Amino acid sequence: MPSLFRSIVAGLLLTALATPLATPPAAAAPDGSALVAPVAPPAPAPAPSRPALWKVADADTTIWLFGTIHIMPRGGEPWLAGPVAQALNGSDTLVTEILPTDMIAAGATRPGLLPQGQSLFAMIGPERSARLRAVLAKTRIPPAMIDGTKPWFAAAALAVVPLFERGYSPSEGVERALAAAHPQGQQALETAEFQFDLMDGLPRDAQIAWLDSVVDQYDTIGPQIGQIIAAWRKGDAEALGRLMTADMKDDPRLVETLLTRRNATWAKWIEARLKQPGTVFVAVGAGHLAGKGSVQDDLARDGITVTRVQ
Repeated sequence: MPSLFRSIVAGLLLTALATPLATPPAAAAPDGSALVAPVAPPAPAPAPSRPALWKVADADTTIWLFGTIHIMPRGGEPWLAGPVAQALNGSDTLVTEILPTDMIAAGATRPGLLPQGQSLFAMIGPERSARLRAVLAKTRIPPAMIDGTKPWFAAAALAVVPLFERGYSPSEGVERALAAAHPQGQQALETAEFQFDLMDGLPRDAQIAWLDSVVDQYDTIGPQIGQIIAAWRKGDAEALGRLMTADMKDDPRLVETLLTRRNATWAKWIEARLKQPGTVFVAVGAGHLAGKGSVQDDLARDGITVTRVQ
């Protein structure tokens, strides 16, 4: 799966798709008791990360723009510090792509299932099915669990498995930390139902091509996400844009549906919000604020100045 779509789409679905199938078991001693690691002396506190932060402002309104990573490994350098923490603390409202409760409710509707009696393996044919089964054999996902799903859902579900196996967790995601630090007011740019409908509306051949790319790149997903997170922590927007848009040419329909069109819509939302006084912290997937066609590009075309703060 292209790096751009793994970071965006898998992140959108993460809360709804997370299952214990991807969670490795706890280590145990030969007698069955849990292994206890020796207590190590505390390490020096790491220097904070410096992810990118932008500002859009007029006389009575400030809108902060912050790129997020939907799923993160446990530990690592603190990032909710310095200008990012100050901007969040000084904001009236935190605005994210969707509300967490909305994702949970939408996931309960099981939007990625095929109509009863239909089979994913039958849909994609014997050659693709063999490749998919070979990848599933590396996971704890039984083929029967995937067989009743649509190709886009299978692609998104499979793409997050190697991340879970490496200790990544949605509970460590940037949105979770922002919401915990700013519980007093949160809004969303979209609904989970809208996001599911975007992927559900993709042509079947585009969905199958997406699944093909997940299968083909399955073993490299973990390292690629590691590179993206490293660039995000450094605030290297140029590298982040390059990593997240490296495969944009693969299928323009995916780019238009999942990235370009939504960026333009969010830019219009920001322009409208500038007409109301107050301070807003807008946190969306980092891919939307990096590379060609970003939210900042759309704002600049409309004459809105975007200033890099960190």
